[in-house]
Amino acid sequence: MSHRQFWLLAWVGLAPLYAQPSVDQILEKYVQSIGGQAACEKITARAMTGTVEMPDDNVTGSARVVAKAPASFRLTMDIPGYGIVETVLDGAAGWQRDPDNGMHAMSKKDLEAALRDHDFYREIRLKELYPQMQVTGSEKVEGRAAYVIEAAGGGTSEKLYFDAENGLLLKRDYERVTLEDGIVQYEVLYGDYREIDGFKLASRIEQRAPDNTMIFKFTEIKNNPALDATAFAKPEK
Repeated sequence: MSHRQFWLLAWVGLAPLYAQPSVDQILEKYVQSIGGQAACEKITARAMTGTVEMPDDNVTGSARVVAKAPASFRLTMDIPGYGIVETVLDGAAGWQRDPDNGMHAMSKKDLEAALRDHDFYREIRLKELYPQMQVTGSEKVEGRAAYVIEAAGGGTSEKLYFDAENGLLLKRDYERVTLEDGIVQYEVLYGDYREIDGFKLASRIEQRAPDNTMIFKFTEIKNNPALDATAFAKPEK
């Protein structure tokens, strides 16, 4: 490759393909970019409050997340004109609730995927959650050069995109299988990272699917809040 070709690739953000770091190097930089393993492990619970926008329907509702290590999680959305939508995990059990389908327990496969998605220490446990990883190149994400890792484990796979400059996670691509729609492709983008108690967390999360987009904007994030005994209780019907 000539010097001119290299600098042209660098200018368009593709030069990392020719100086590609390893999986371990990318993940280590990611952990350091969010504050390090020790800062992450000091946090055992979290509460996040904000909004969820659905631009396709021109609707904005409220969103609240509470989570607790190692595997408890609750997302509650109140959508104007529709009602309450919830996803709840409590270790070995998981439920979902919405006005159309009421409350129902997750299938074994859905629960496994949800527990992997919402593992409280996911950021520092990626290699445990996805034992098979390989760097596949470099791509642009919202104008930024990113290293791409293909990750597989537990019968699922996804692509992870890490900022080539600052190491932060920019995007995930994965698919889920549903009875209604079959295989559904998801794209999740992470932005507006905020440092709270020495740990950085994305306060803007945009989830894109073929039939809808949801944009979460969390304006209040508290680490280690006091959570009551019913925080992860099974949703009412």
